[in-house]
Formats: sequence, C-alpha cells, structure tokens
Amino acid sequence: MKKFLLFASFLLLTACFDMNTSADSPASSTVSNVYTSQFPEVPIPMLMEPDPKNSLTTVNSAGEKLGRENFKGNMEASNLAAHMVQNLTSQSWSLIGSVQGEKTLQLYQKDSRYLVIFIESGTFNTSMQVWVVNHLNNFSLPTQGNDPFNFGDTPAFQSAPINDNFNDFGANSVFSE
Repeated sequence: MKKFLLFASFLLLTACFDMNTSADSPASSTVSNVYTSQFPEVPIPMLMEPDPKNSLTTVNSAGEKLGRENFKGNMEASNLAAHMVQNLTSQSWSLIGSVQGEKTLQLYQKDSRYLVIFIESGTFNTSMQVWVVNHLNNFSLPTQGNDPFNFGDTPAFQSAPINDNFNDFGANSVFSE
C-alpha cells in the first residue's frame, strides 16, 4: 500500500510539474491556445481572464470595436509578452515598438487602428490592458514659425492680472511683509 501511495504521489507531482512548465512556455503559446474577447482580431491567451468591470469598448462608424479591455491571469509577464507578439503578428498586426522591463508596453498598427498592450506583473497574477484606437487622420498642431507652442494670437491659457499686494499665504503668513 505504501508503494502504491508513493507511486501515485510521484505521478501527481509529475503531472503538476508538466502542467506548470508547459502552460507558461512561449513555445506552447500558439494560436490554438487563445480565444477572442471584445476585439475579434486580438487573440488572448487562455490563461488570461477578462475583467469586464474595468473594461470599456465602443463601436466606431465603420463598425470596428475600439476601447480598452483588461485581463488578469496566472501567466508570467515575459511569456505573455512573447505570446502576444507571436499571435498578433500572425493576425497581421505590425509591431511598431516595445519597451520591456518591470512593465511591458507594445505598440502595434493595422489598417486604420493602433493596438497598445500594457503588461504588468503583480504579486499573485499578471494584468494586461489591451487598447484599440483609431488613427488620427491628418492631425497636426497649428504652428507659427519654428516654435511648436506658439499658436498665434490665441493664448494657451487665460490668466488674470497679478496684483502686487496679493499674498497667497494669508495676512499672518511668515512670508508677509
């Protein structure tokens, strides 16, 4: 009986070890291990669960979904980042740039949309934000000369005339005369 219990516990530990290593490895992160949530062209790993209370999506005039969707799951952040690159490029998203460290930011482009992935590793799980936004067509700031902050006659903010006798700290302040 002892040999049977020892053998059964060995098999159980082996199965648990195999599940933990294969679930988080980038090699096993293929398109078949995903689902789509709010954004049909954004594959999400099966280990990441949607957080609908912290998500906001809308539909633009072309019928495309835009907005933000949040996810949480038990997946290592670096593996999640590698998974997203692999699966998004297979969906024709072009990786424009990325920053990876304690937090990971990835920027993608496809047709008239941008996709931003923000991954943050937590104490007990990893969180991911998925943002899908439209391009801003023909967007440019009005400029005059070489100064990009000079908007002509329109002031950047309205200000009131300054009274020289005005004291922000009150009459009894150590700064009053």
